[in-house]
Amino acid sequence: MTMKNVKPGAMNREDLIAAMTEELTPVRRIRPRDGAALIIFATVVAAIGCSVVFGFWTGMIDGSASPFFWISNGLLAIVGASSATALVASAVPRVGARNSSTTWSTAMLSVLPIAAIITLISVEAGHDHGTSMSDAGALYWECAAYGLAASSIVALAAIMFLRRGAPVAPDRSGWLVGLTSGALGALAYNITCPLDGFLHTAIWHVVPVFVAGVFWRYAAPPLIRW
Repeated sequence: MTMKNVKPGAMNREDLIAAMTEELTPVRRIRPRDGAALIIFATVVAAIGCSVVFGFWTGMIDGSASPFFWISNGLLAIVGASSATALVASAVPRVGARNSSTTWSTAMLSVLPIAAIITLISVEAGHDHGTSMSDAGALYWECAAYGLAASSIVALAAIMFLRRGAPVAPDRSGWLVGLTSGALGALAYNITCPLDGFLHTAIWHVVPVFVAGVFWRYAAPPLIRW
């Protein structure tokens, strides 16, 4: 804003306020629910796109999905929801305690890849516990790539919303973009994947969430700063 042709001492209060506001343009108020709706829409679009490209997996309906499938996707849903809630709130700065639900939900999700690594070490030591690297899908890394591709749609929606807001902690917002998009992108692709063994789900469906988190932690801040 600028004050044109203003002589010192020549203004009363009303004139001063008018001069300060004459070039201001009203903008639409930012609502967290709008960001949540945009992220949900992007997730649905990603899920539909994955279903069209790879085909919907009916194992979720006919009861053939393993417990590992439901456990991993349940944790992904929790991380995605908690991260998205924190993300849309970060676009509207306010005074108050920071919600730690994202930290705890992410910690819960990290149990899966840690358990998978321990399992792999046990397999190498000769204690297979009924599991081996020859299990179906244990080496099928393509799922990680497809899940990350789906997450890019959600990340784009999240960044578009953040650019309309005023995030005061871009680094944290970038981390939230990665966790939100990584978890929801994995969910969008997982409805098409028939490989539901423990090693496969814990490594190729969960680890990419943390990869997305690290990537967007550094890539997102320059995109959301004013």
